[in-house]
Amino acid sequence: MNTKKNLLSNTDSIAIDLYDSNYINNKGAKLYRPESYAESVEYYRLAAAMGNVQSISNLGYCYLYGRGIEADLSLAVAYFKLAVKRNNVDAAYKLGDIYGSDKWGIKDKEMSIYYYRMAASFVIDEEWESEFAISYKRELQSYPSLCYALGRELSTEGDMYTDLDRAYQFLKHAEAGYKRELNNGNVMYQKSYEGVLSLLNSEQFSEIKDKYDKLFQELEDDYHF
Repeated sequence: MNTKKNLLSNTDSIAIDLYDSNYINNKGAKLYRPESYAESVEYYRLAAAMGNVQSISNLGYCYLYGRGIEADLSLAVAYFKLAVKRNNVDAAYKLGDIYGSDKWGIKDKEMSIYYYRMAASFVIDEEWESEFAISYKRELQSYPSLCYALGRELSTEGDMYTDLDRAYQFLKHAEAGYKRELNNGNVMYQKSYEGVLSLLNSEQFSEIKDKYDKLFQELEDDYHF
């Protein structure tokens, strides 16, 4: 008689009893690799059923890329939109990415910019498109791909109203965030990191580069002091 091994551990069961959705979501994240995508999906489903917004967004990624489950763009977008309703930065950024690319067949640049802006507003408390500069918001460094996207779109080649000061600041946050990821061994970010460095060194930023490089270095030094 074949008895299938139970997926959930005793600790998982206790976490569920205590409604500890973060533990279940994090367990899914640890399993999020090719050989265990299917198990990861089950943990994300459990955590999502418990109301964990990050797991709802993570299910969007699983459906988008077909990881541990059959790919389904409509379900991916649906999960991302559910997560966005609860201010999830990753989901809003990914919708911006989906609508901004030819890859998925639903390209809509206006929609893409809309979701990129929304994602940034979830991180930056103040109205970041007001007359005041962003200057330094270290929380943005946790979302380097979002910062890279906004840096591109706010530059002279982008689809947003050109604002070189804000573009450069977003790119500086992207640079720091990608550098941190690479230092942690996440080599998949190397190409994006190189893209950020190339854009930071482009001629369009020549008049403001020194000012913001100095400012960011001083603020980063103060943060670590």
